[in-house]
Amino acid sequence: MAAALVLALTGCEESLPAAGSDKGPAVPGEAQPGAEEQPGAEEPKVVWLDPTGLMNALPVESGVGDWFVGGDPFMVQGSEAVEHCAKETGVACTGLVAVGGKDMETAGSSDGTRVEFRLYSFGTEEQARAAMKGLAAEARKSSAEYGEPSKPVTLVTVADETDASADDTTADVVMRIGTVVSHIDVNDTETAGLEHVSNVQVERVRIVAAGKNPGY
Repeated sequence: MAAALVLALTGCEESLPAAGSDKGPAVPGEAQPGAEEQPGAEEPKVVWLDPTGLMNALPVESGVGDWFVGGDPFMVQGSEAVEHCAKETGVACTGLVAVGGKDMETAGSSDGTRVEFRLYSFGTEEQARAAMKGLAAEARKSSAEYGEPSKPVTLVTVADETDASADDTTADVVMRIGTVVSHIDVNDTETAGLEHVSNVQVERVRIVAAGKNPGY
């Protein structure tokens, strides 16, 4: 199963830009309330996504690996989104804007690599940070309940924060990119492959938040 993500990694060897390196035009809702502009200096913009942006920020198969196939992305808002978020994170999900997701798997194989991408958009970084911590804790709790306690995994990503864990067969990568929380659930524990799919997701979030076309 690890082979698919390793191949995806070797097929995308271009170096990833540093976190926050994109300085694209602002998009609606991206400006931070109360931010003071300094003469001659550009205030860093916090990554923020509206529901449409959240959908566009979900990875596409070609970005992960050409041999992956996936279903249609989904997005929910309102009480349904809050209920789902609270169930997954164990926290109240205050300030939640929307939840989006997409699943992928290797084509033509019933036991190949499967990757589940989930994105949660919040109003502030503090709200996103609380949800991220809850989501990571729930992932470890679920692993322990199934009799396979997960262990921390160190990954190099361009996210603002990363919390990854894995048991013998699956891994959970929870990241925060500004006010957006990403959860990647994959039946693969190979470090290079996990870093690849994680950074694909982070960069797509940053590109969309900067008002640019992420590609399809």
